[in-house]
Amino acid sequence: MNSPKLKLRASGYYSKFENGMDVMTFYHDVFQNLVNYAISGIDKLHFGGEFGVEAVVAPGLSVNAAASVGRYYFDSKQKAIITVDNSSTIIGDQIVYAENFRVPSTPQEAYSLGFTYRSPNFWFVSLTGNYFDESYLSMNPLRRTYEAVKGLEIGGTEYHRVIDQTKFSAAKTLDFFGGWSYRMPSSFKINDRTTYLVFNVGINNILNDKNISTGGVEQLRFDPSTGPDDQVNVDKFPPKIYYGYGLNYFASVTLRF
Repeated sequence: MNSPKLKLRASGYYSKFENGMDVMTFYHDVFQNLVNYAISGIDKLHFGGEFGVEAVVAPGLSVNAAASVGRYYFDSKQKAIITVDNSSTIIGDQIVYAENFRVPSTPQEAYSLGFTYRSPNFWFVSLTGNYFDESYLSMNPLRRTYEAVKGLEIGGTEYHRVIDQTKFSAAKTLDFFGGWSYRMPSSFKINDRTTYLVFNVGINNILNDKNISTGGVEQLRFDPSTGPDDQVNVDKFPPKIYYGYGLNYFASVTLRF
């Protein structure tokens, strides 16, 4: 919907990906060599909806809001063929029970609310708040096999420590953007075109939150052995987490003609 004071848009999607493949390589402590996991039969299912609105609430002042809500799942059991570097021998053939785990490292829910003011004197400012949630850590397929949990009580604490996928905490940011356009005198025309100087400045993550997880992976190295208290040392090879920048900013000057 488009009107002078109100714009609306809504959309939905349903996507299925089938028979994907991946090769994961890591150093294996037992074999003291690089081990390769060739994974096939990767199916994924994505579905959700998106909504956006822009409304003029006063002369020069508009409100923008957007929401994206989706669910992205692995949709199949996968097959892993295991080999060691410099050898053609297959040392393992496992089923990865990845079905219904989440596709990692992207927020599956995102919401935004912003205010923009445009002055008749050719300057503007905007302030936008964002909220992200439902983002998950990339999984180690070894931890979703029978071999990884065969000595554990199904449904017990240690079982879930191995199997469960890590969910990142929800995150929020507050961002500012502004600009001003200056029309140069006619004596500054280039190729007989009016020339403008455009000044822009932006400040992202004004709240300076340095704990926003943007992605990460479970290490492929995993020790499934249990001690006398039947506890698996899941933390022996902790995951690698990536974080976004804290407060950051930019400024630019552009000559437009």
